[in-house]
Parts: sequence; C-alpha cells; structure tokens
Amino acid sequence: MQRYRIGEVSKMVDVPVETIRFLEQKGLVSPEKNTETGYRFYSVWDINLILDYKKFRKIGFSSRETVDLVRDSSFADLLEQLDVKRKEAAYLAHYYQAKALKLKNFQSVLGNAPELVGKYYIMNRPENYSLFTRSHSGKSLKMTNARDTEGGFEEITRNYPFVEHIYRLKKGELMLPEDQEEAEWGLTVKKYWADRLGIQLLPRMEHIRPVTALFTVITLEEREYFTRSAAENALQYMEDHHYTLCGDILGVYIATDREGGRNVRYMELWMPIRGTDIPIDFSEDQQRRELKKIFG
Repeated sequence: MQRYRIGEVSKMVDVPVETIRFLEQKGLVSPEKNTETGYRFYSVWDINLILDYKKFRKIGFSSRETVDLVRDSSFADLLEQLDVKRKEAAYLAHYYQAKALKLKNFQSVLGNAPELVGKYYIMNRPENYSLFTRSHSGKSLKMTNARDTEGGFEEITRNYPFVEHIYRLKKGELMLPEDQEEAEWGLTVKKYWADRLGIQLLPRMEHIRPVTALFTVITLEEREYFTRSAAENALQYMEDHHYTLCGDILGVYIATDREGGRNVRYMELWMPIRGTDIPIDFSEDQQRRELKKIFG
C-alpha cells in the first residue's frame, strides 16, 4: 500500500503539518515510523481520518470534540452533537440576515442625514429599550459601572451593531441655566431589532414607548455636549408652529463626518410634542413614509 510522508499529506489535504502531528498525539492517526530515519509514513486510511477531522472542524466543533466524534462516537452521540450545531447555524443565519438589513439601514441613514439638517418632520418616534449609564451637569460627570447595571450593559453591548448611543434632556430641566441642566448618555436598541434578536428588557433598562414627535437631524462639534443649545433651533420651530413639548428630548448618535478639517457629529433629534390649540395633523406623505422606513 502506498505510504506518504507528512509534508505530502499536508499538501494533499491542505491541513497544516502541526495539525497532523496533533492528531497523531491524540491517537486519531497512526503513521508507520522508520526507526532509522525517524520519518513517519501515512496510509490512505490515515488521510481519510484527517479529512473526516477537517469536515467536522468546518461544521464548527472544537479540536477535542472533533477527535472524539471521529474516533469514539456512536450514531446517537453524533446525532445529538449535530443537532446542537444545526440550531447554532440556524441562529447565525437569522443573525446575519438581520445584520445585513441593519447595515443597509445604516447606509440609508448616513446617505440621508446631511440633507435633513435644519428640516423638520412630525413622525412617530420609534419604540426602544435604553440604558442610561452616564450623566453630566456643567463640568460634573457621573458614570455607572457596567457591573452595576444588573446585566443591562452586557445584554445591550453584546448586540452591536444593532445598538446606538442615545442622549436625553429631561423636559423638567430645560428651564435651568445651561451649566446646571443635566444630560444623560446611554445605549439604545430599537424594539424592532430587540424582538428579532431576542434582546431582553432587564430591570435597569428603560422601555421608551412610541410617541408623536418632531424629528430632525442636528450637528455637534466633536466635543460639544448634548445640551439645550443643541436643540435650540428645533425648540424655536416647535414654538413657531404652536407645538408644546410633552416629554424628554432624545438624541440618537449617527456618525462623525470629517468636514473642512474638523470632525462633525450627526445626531437624530426627537422631541415629543402635542398641538397647543388643535390636534397635530399627522397625515403621511411619500417623503414621511420614506423617512419612517429609514429612521423609524
């Protein structure tokens, strides 16, 4: 029977020499050894076992699991292990399909954001789960450690890129001097994505429900805080059109653009409103429907 040296086997099956040596140490392959030269010679049966090993590794099993499956598993063991990997593959297919949609949405957000600065629309603010972990007032900064969020920080951050950074100005503090008003910062995921990915609403998270809101895109300097001044133009627009603020102002970070030698941060701005004298006309035109698909 034809025998092959380790380098030949490595080239034939595209498996590193180190892996073949590992499989010998684990007893999966048993090459003949020339006691005089120290060379090892592998049979076609060894090559078959190496290919079996390669197949199960590609399925997703660890090196140790694969050696056991190829050498010592029954059909019952193999069926059980394959069912685990099938469920993992189904989840990953679901996850990557959602990820492709999210990235397509992010592209749409980036493509539209610059054109929306200074333009205002009445829209339904999207429902989301948010975790606020930082607040600042003037030069005072308070931060919550991740371990003190009862699992909320881990639950949200393990789901990037479906998570955005969110800022909040509480309605009750807007009349304070700017150096005293407190703004909060945190992480948010839209409920649409939370439902698709099975993200749980944990105790320290807030369920921010949908509401009729004034929507626009604003820009901030690279290190400019999200304060009342960031929303000043939108507040003036709201007043001019006889709307009343009826909730906290939210800002959702989009991305930073390099413009004219400086970094400019783009952010969605959502201001819950109601009509001062008459109900808000919430009829949707084509443009609003398109914006809802992108930002809602």
